[in-house]
Amino acid sequence: MPITISDVAKKAGVATSTVSKVLNNYDKVSEETKQKVLLAASELNYVPNTMASALSSKRYDCIGLYIYINNQRQAIDEINMQYLFGAFQKAKELGIKVMTIFSSTVSELNKDELIHYLQSLGITSLVIYGLNKDDRIMHSIIHEQLFSIVVVDAPIINEKTSSVSVDHTKGQYDVALKIIDQVPCQEVLYLAGRKDGYVTDERLAGIMKLQKERKFRLNVQYSDFSEKKARMLTKRFGDKSDVIICASDLMAIGAISSLKEMNIYRPCCGYDGITLMGYVAQNVWTCKQDFYKISQSAIEEADQLLHHGQTGRKISLGYDVIQLVYDDVIM
Repeated sequence: MPITISDVAKKAGVATSTVSKVLNNYDKVSEETKQKVLLAASELNYVPNTMASALSSKRYDCIGLYIYINNQRQAIDEINMQYLFGAFQKAKELGIKVMTIFSSTVSELNKDELIHYLQSLGITSLVIYGLNKDDRIMHSIIHEQLFSIVVVDAPIINEKTSSVSVDHTKGQYDVALKIIDQVPCQEVLYLAGRKDGYVTDERLAGIMKLQKERKFRLNVQYSDFSEKKARMLTKRFGDKSDVIICASDLMAIGAISSLKEMNIYRPCCGYDGITLMGYVAQNVWTCKQDFYKISQSAIEEADQLLHHGQTGRKISLGYDVIQLVYDDVIM
């Protein structure tokens, strides 16, 4: 088996991030540590990837657009497409090369294999869309700071990692508040996203803040951002609830469809502001995110981290609480 950067780190008794810094001529590494790493690399006959060894020259700088894809939820492809369009446009403006990497194409790789794959493509920075809490490999890469990284919708910050998102806690609170007083409200059905999602926790915190203020009973059900599961849960709990609050538009569409089949009305709101919401018969409140702008901001931040000495930070963008109607989405 080929010698990896982890093998060098283990022999030298340092972190893999330290080996990467030494091999890429970073300044802030002691001479003693440099010698330990270079000696270990020499003894192991470690040959760095030629593309990776040229990273510090910036001739091969490329931002990888790392996107998590769930083939069972094609209806939300609009969000990923807006992310990509925004990234491509901003990269063009800045003269930066970008490359799209779908999570499914590298899902079989271990950490070292993924690192070498990214380096072989000349990737020096990543923008990660949709990181979940359970991806141990990507979390390890972020922790080791081998790349400049911008995470979208994940509250992770270190020296080389920035976070870009809207305030999902406040956004969920604000959109739920729009419908909570429409009817006497004692019981609220809240359809949350995936348990492994960062935005799920943040949006849940928003509805719990409102529940604490308004004193209604809160029935939280995890619908996994699935329209189908939202339909099922609404059929089960919808008639027992006064209001249905959904942590995504797709789940709101499923809930509304189920309510129609049950021939009952309940105020319902969504979250995201996707085009499909404009085709729902009733006007539904939603928290509209500008995914195009979010992605542009992520590319700008990646450029700042990579080329302008910026250290990791949190960037919070705005949103609009609106009612999407058909005229808003047709061209």
